[in-house]
Amino acid sequence: MLSGRTVSMGMLKEQLRQDYGFPDLDDSEIAEWIWRSMGLIGTPYPYEDKPVELDVVEYRTELPIDLYSIVGVREKSTGIPLREMTDTFFKFGESAFEGTTEIIADYDPASETGEYYETIVGPEASSEYFTFKTQGNYLYTYIQNGTIEMVYKAIPIDIVTGLPTIPDNVKYIRGVVSFIAERIAFRMFLKDQLSESKYNYILKDYSFNVGAAQAECHALDPSRAETLLNRWKSTYLGTDHFDTNFRYLGSRE
Repeated sequence: MLSGRTVSMGMLKEQLRQDYGFPDLDDSEIAEWIWRSMGLIGTPYPYEDKPVELDVVEYRTELPIDLYSIVGVREKSTGIPLREMTDTFFKFGESAFEGTTEIIADYDPASETGEYYETIVGPEASSEYFTFKTQGNYLYTYIQNGTIEMVYKAIPIDIVTGLPTIPDNVKYIRGVVSFIAERIAFRMFLKDQLSESKYNYILKDYSFNVGAAQAECHALDPSRAETLLNRWKSTYLGTDHFDTNFRYLGSRE
């Protein structure tokens, strides 16, 4: 179970030196390997929940550079949450769902004035109006110009050095160290600087430690277990989850 605390990259460099005897490595190279290892372990818990306000100009806004995955998006002035759009044309602001639609029907024989009758279809296009879509480095939305609020999973960064940090957990740290050690050993093996038997030993150690890190991330404490139980026992795709801004998503029904 991860506590939410993180440690700097210096601890990884020290363990690589102590456990494997590798020399000091370039910080940018280790930072890249940390990013790869977090993606390989593949759990959202090591990432930081981060809020941000984004200014939309001509239906789009640039995504944060440290984005891992989007948790939720909502329009700032109304607080209405946005869901991911299914209409691919809508991101260009030319959707047929934009606004209401008038349908002029045939002549109304019941009308004393001889007028045609018209029908408005809806409901106000709300089902498609509050939507967003990510593509490339941009987020597209129904708003032509305005502000949206987004919460997303971000790569944790040391505010002093600007370099990535990792969870302060023995098994997770060991998994990341083993991943970096395997990458260094593989490079040395290709250059005939390391024997095949030694590389295979490091590879086995890497496979075990990464698996242990994955298991540690998914370990449940009582509070997380209660939340997951409530979500499972509730209506899984409840119709009011977006209407309530997901406020009661983990509550018991």
